[in-house]
Amino acid sequence: MPIMDQLHTAQAATIPMVRVRHGSVVFDIDSLDEALAFATAHPHPGGAYEEMLRLLRGATDPEDVAEAGHAFQWWAEATNLVAGPVRC
Repeated sequence: MPIMDQLHTAQAATIPMVRVRHGSVVFDIDSLDEALAFATAHPHPGGAYEEMLRLLRGATDPEDVAEAGHAFQWWAEATNLVAGPVRC
């Protein structure tokens, strides 16, 4: 599989949903694309921000996707962006 196809597949991969808040708006993030978009649009430099971005951008296989998803969740928790539990 070409590297761009691998990258696209990994970026579109789902991660455990994280409900985050920016101001009064709540977002349910459940993919690496969404996590990266949220993190770059609403930067909070605390909580290993640069490392989390690197992991989100570099995920190319299932293990990388899982690690990046956990990094996003940890960053959101560390910067008090988590809005509460996700209700299904």
